[in-house]
Amino acid sequence: MKVFIAQSIDGYIAGPDGTLEHMEGFTDSDFGYDAFIAGVDGIVMGRTTFDAFYEAHGWPYPPELPAMIITHRPLPRGVPAGMRASEDLAAVQAEFPNAYVDGGHVINQFLARGAIDEVHLFTLPILLGGGIRLFPEGASGVEHWRLLGSRAYPCGTVENHFAIGPDAKKSV
Repeated sequence: MKVFIAQSIDGYIAGPDGTLEHMEGFTDSDFGYDAFIAGVDGIVMGRTTFDAFYEAHGWPYPPELPAMIITHRPLPRGVPAGMRASEDLAAVQAEFPNAYVDGGHVINQFLARGAIDEVHLFTLPILLGGGIRLFPEGASGVEHWRLLGSRAYPCGTVENHFAIGPDAKKSV
């Protein structure tokens, strides 16, 4: 499973009210998202992220890409045909071993299970000063992260690409 996510320098993925307005100034850069999304077998997203994103932006992912929303609540009417809901993390991990995982809480749940094997972590050149952290206090999971590469973008964003898991401590 893979993560492709942006955070502020102080570690926040969303503002205090859950908004993503701070990201609007960075939408004109190509961060390799199209190539990334072309290489996954599905989208796995937390319900809080889904509710905030879907209501504001609709579903921007390729229609042929299946999606699983991690929730115990029914999904709203009119969601794309390939979208389902589940709260069974083991079943989701088995069905989508190469998924794009989105949403801080869900990312941390899969990290704790040792299910995340790759992270593209983009650090935006801003301070939010509060909000929703990518890694909340007490978060734990895989201990070994190996840096595969770093890249600086003209907008000031820095991407760190990591492999994680037991094999990550092995050199390439």
